[in-house]
Amino acid sequence: MDLRIVLGLVLMLVSPAWSQPAASTGPSFQDLMSAATRAYDELDFEHALEELDAATLAARDDDERARAIIYRGFVLADLGRRQESLAAFRAGLALRPAASLPVKVSPKVTRDFEDVRKSVQREQARKPRPPADAPRAVPDAQLAQTRPSPVLVPSAPMAEADVRPARSTPVLPIALLGAGAVLGGAGGYFGLKSRSNVNAARDDDFHDDRVSHLDSARGQALAANVLLGAAVTAAAGAAVTWLLTRDTPSSLAEVSP
Repeated sequence: MDLRIVLGLVLMLVSPAWSQPAASTGPSFQDLMSAATRAYDELDFEHALEELDAATLAARDDDERARAIIYRGFVLADLGRRQESLAAFRAGLALRPAASLPVKVSPKVTRDFEDVRKSVQREQARKPRPPADAPRAVPDAQLAQTRPSPVLVPSAPMAEADVRPARSTPVLPIALLGAGAVLGGAGGYFGLKSRSNVNAARDDDFHDDRVSHLDSARGQALAANVLLGAAVTAAAGAAVTWLLTRDTPSSLAEVSP
């Protein structure tokens, strides 16, 4: 094998570009903070804010993130944007309540920073962390599985219902009245037939015919008398039973809720 090929392979294996992983191409958090400090010292405040925004995104934990945000509030205070500065101080101190200003600032900015720190500490004191043994919230899905099935509540007992007697139709008086009407009609029919036979007997010239009509008239008159008597009896019975059953409550009861 050619000696030049062997040397080339050895150089490739021991070269840092091959033996070590490639470094990240983006600037680190510390590099961005240093660039922001340089821009601030040069009074290039807008560029300093851009570097601080990038440093906030590159921060690896809350401490670094709070440091970049508080520095941003300090720069905004120098720009006269007090409300934005206070908001930045509040966001940074919420992440790290014990943080301090990065550099020496004016008494006004220091006072604003400390006022915001006290406000954040009061808010955090009002919201204490729950103890370790505090009951945890049960998810809705698990709660639905453990929730007991609904219990059917029995309706109110019948004893508490309003029971009122129901009036039934008086069947017997109506039946007797109907029978009396039928019997009276039949008695009237036979009475008319008997009168007709009597008149026919008066008009007949022959003795035998007159006797025959009179016999028929007697039978029809008797039937008419019996039927009319029965009709009167049925009508009287209907009246009596109507009076007796009018005020007697039925055994059936009407139940209302």
